[in-house]
Amino acid sequence: MCFILSKNNFLFSILLVSGALAFSTFFLRLILVNWYVLEKTDSSFMVGLIASLPILVSPFAAPIGGKMADKYSRKLVLFFSRFTTSTVFVLMSLIVNMDISPIFLIGVLSIIIGIFGGIEGPSGRNMIVDILGREKIAQGNAWAELANGVVNAIVPALSAILLTIFTVNQMFWSLPIIGYFSSFILIYLVFFLPKQKTIKDSSSNSSIKESLIYAFNNKNIRPILILGISTAIWGITQPLIPVYCRDILGLTGTGYSLVTSANFVGAIFGSIILIGFGAKLAKGVVMSACMIIFSLTIFLFFVIEDPYLAGFLLFFSNIFITIWIACVFTTLQSLSEEKYMGRVVAFFMMMFGLIGVGFIVGGYLGDTIGVTETVAISSFAIITLNLIVIFLSKPYRQMKI
Repeated sequence: MCFILSKNNFLFSILLVSGALAFSTFFLRLILVNWYVLEKTDSSFMVGLIASLPILVSPFAAPIGGKMADKYSRKLVLFFSRFTTSTVFVLMSLIVNMDISPIFLIGVLSIIIGIFGGIEGPSGRNMIVDILGREKIAQGNAWAELANGVVNAIVPALSAILLTIFTVNQMFWSLPIIGYFSSFILIYLVFFLPKQKTIKDSSSNSSIKESLIYAFNNKNIRPILILGISTAIWGITQPLIPVYCRDILGLTGTGYSLVTSANFVGAIFGSIILIGFGAKLAKGVVMSACMIIFSLTIFLFFVIEDPYLAGFLLFFSNIFITIWIACVFTTLQSLSEEKYMGRVVAFFMMMFGLIGVGFIVGGYLGDTIGVTETVAISSFAIITLNLIVIFLSKPYRQMKI
């Protein structure tokens, strides 16, 4: 913790705690909603469809959030977005527990959650730069991923324990509790964090179109944004995990939560590696190597039938996806001009949001051609895409911060 304390960064620690709690609600909601929908419909397609809705709409809100992050106070954008999302969690919990057309209304509320998630994303990520400065971006992103990993390793394991005491429906109430706490601790930043420099709306640089042209004309930023498509392909595997855990590994909801928690323990290890190596890992070849190893490991998860080995493989895979995510953000924040930074990060979040398309495709293919076959296709596609970008883009191969 010396990094945080030595850098005056009580403010940064508040941002970390709030972000980790908010991030935990994303995965906790996935665990609860996925299992709830699976029990109600017995369809991996419906699991993928409902899970994908917030991630499908988030990319459309991300450019707006990016412009707001550059034009307005990021701390206020972040606070009001998280507060609104928490209120939506209250409505979702009421609907589930009152059983009022739950699947349809959960879908509607999931869309609203996705909109505000897209709006808050660029502000939350770029506040790291506001607090620490550009010279500490790599360490800041590493600590952010570590905080997320710690909380999210605890949440699924704790939910597994709580699910032996409470029903899935009752557990939905944990979402607004965590969400509101995440929101209210941001009030300290609202009052004590100086407002960042903002752009003037009259400038041509404030236009989303202008920023998109800037990003794709930048030979270093362009390949990273293209590789954001990897996340859509990654998303194909996600709705298949609860199906595989239930039907092949023979797990209950509690066992599924425990296996899922291995993801977040892997994130902790990945973050520790990031803290140790910092910006040295923010290289094109290293980032693609991480994504390729991740893809191979996920494929192995779906071909073994041992729950303990399955948990280990999820743990191992998340080490590399954590390194990849943090390095992507570090690279984009370091290479972007300050006036474009919020929107460049938003464009990657748009690509990342394509994971929602993967959820739908994965659910459909899992029901039609089979789980293992679907995962094999997605893993091959990710590996191929990364190898093509490495081969064709010399700036990407030579990229380093």
